[in-house]
Amino acid sequence: MTETDFPAPPADRPGPKRRFSPLLFVMILLAVVGVGTGGYGFVTLMNYRMVSVPSGGMLPTVQPGTVVLYRWTPIAEIPRGAVVLVELSAFPDASPGDGQIVKRVIGVGGDQVVCCTNDNLITVNGKPVKEPYADDDNGYGRKEYLPFSVQVPPEAVFVVGDQRNNSRDSRLYVGMPGDGAVPLSKVNGVVVGLGNTLNAEPFPQTTAFVEAGLPGDPVSDTGFRTSRNLMFAGAGLVALGVIGAIVTVVRSAGKRRRAAAIPPAH
Repeated sequence: MTETDFPAPPADRPGPKRRFSPLLFVMILLAVVGVGTGGYGFVTLMNYRMVSVPSGGMLPTVQPGTVVLYRWTPIAEIPRGAVVLVELSAFPDASPGDGQIVKRVIGVGGDQVVCCTNDNLITVNGKPVKEPYADDDNGYGRKEYLPFSVQVPPEAVFVVGDQRNNSRDSRLYVGMPGDGAVPLSKVNGVVVGLGNTLNAEPFPQTTAFVEAGLPGDPVSDTGFRTSRNLMFAGAGLVALGVIGAIVTVVRSAGKRRRAAAIPPAH
């Protein structure tokens, strides 16, 4: 045998061993966590809905055409001062096909709501309420809104618009069956945001009724922000995990190809 005669390498010579990649595991884990996080954010964001306010009955708080975000899940208790979405079918003169309106709650079940003091303020259970969000001196002193005194029935709310001199609301139906109160079954949600689901900002909530000495905290719900952030964060983690996994697999395959091309040392 001469120096140039070497035995042929065995045909079944094993190639480079495949090794478990910790980096690939991390990338897959990131994608899985992202799916869970984003999925949870998406599901909880479905507790909120959007609606456009077509009329000016809630001026100056809500401009016509403004999109508001409301929580439509069942509501155990609606505080005074909350802005809610109610069905027009709650009122005696509703017509077939009437939709929904956005109004402010000034009385809840059991409240005695009276209009008005000499300063054109309502009283709720004997306590005068200053409402800085309402325009036109509250509108309560205008002749089209005669003085009233109503006892809000249980499981109902008494609602008005912030533009008190131009609003279809509970005051117009005082003296009719139900005295204008809206059953909770006709309340479709509490407004918690201004804007659409993906960019809504928290809706300004009032403390006017608490400041008047009435119990009940204002609505506090920024869960849509948390849900939105979780959904975006989850999507980012999924993208990072998938891209990272692809890059890791491609790089590992390239290393194996290069290792297989190197002749074995003798």
